[in-house]
Amino acid sequence: MAKLMEKASWQRIKEDDDFTWKEFYQTCGFHLEIGVNPLSRLGFGTTVWGAALGLCQYFEKERIQFSDKKVIELGAGTGIVSILVALLGGDVTITDKPEILKQIERNVSFNVAPSFKHRVKVRSLRWGRDHHLFPSDYDYILGSDIVTFHQDVPFILESLLHLSNEKTIVYFASTMYYNQQSISEGHLTLSQYFETELVCRYEAKDVNVYKMFRKL
Repeated sequence: MAKLMEKASWQRIKEDDDFTWKEFYQTCGFHLEIGVNPLSRLGFGTTVWGAALGLCQYFEKERIQFSDKKVIELGAGTGIVSILVALLGGDVTITDKPEILKQIERNVSFNVAPSFKHRVKVRSLRWGRDHHLFPSDYDYILGSDIVTFHQDVPFILESLLHLSNEKTIVYFASTMYYNQQSISEGHLTLSQYFETELVCRYEAKDVNVYKMFRKL
C-alpha cells in the first residue's frame, strides 16, 4: 500500500506578515522549504494539503522527468508541486488567485536558484475567466485539491479545455474525504471530456491521483 510522504521537520517564523512557519520536505532528491500560514484569511492556499504531497510522491515513484516540458498548475496554493516540477527541469507557470501570488513567489525564492528563475512564472488565473490569456500548448496541466466544490467544476473544465491539446497530460490529485460525493461527481464530469485513469491511491490519507488526456 502506498504511503503518503510527510514533512521532515518544521520551523516557526516570527514577525513575518506571510508565514507563521516553514515546513521541510524531502522528495526526488530535493530538500523543499515551504512557508505556510494555516490561520491566514487567504484560506486553503496557505497550507500544504495531502493531495499536493500525493502528486509530488507520485512523480518521485514514477521518476517522471519534466525537462524541457511546458507545465501549468491550477490553484497552486503554496506552490510546492510546481516548485518540484521546476527543480525537475520543467518550464512552469504557477497560477492561483491574485491575493496569494506573493506567498507563492516567496516559496519559489526559498527553493529555486536565481539562475533557474527564468523557468518559473507566477501568474493569476481565475478558472473560467482568465484562461484565454494563456496558450493551449502545455505538455502537462497539474492540480491538487481543486475539484472539491461542485460550483467550481464548470469553470475548471472551461479552463482545462482551453489550456490543453490532444498531447497534454493532466495530473489531478484529490483528498476524497473533504467532500467525497462532490469530488467524485466532479471527476465524472471531467471524464466526459477527458480519458481518466486512477493511477495511484494513498489509502491512509484517502488521496487519489488521476491521469487524464483529452478525448478525440
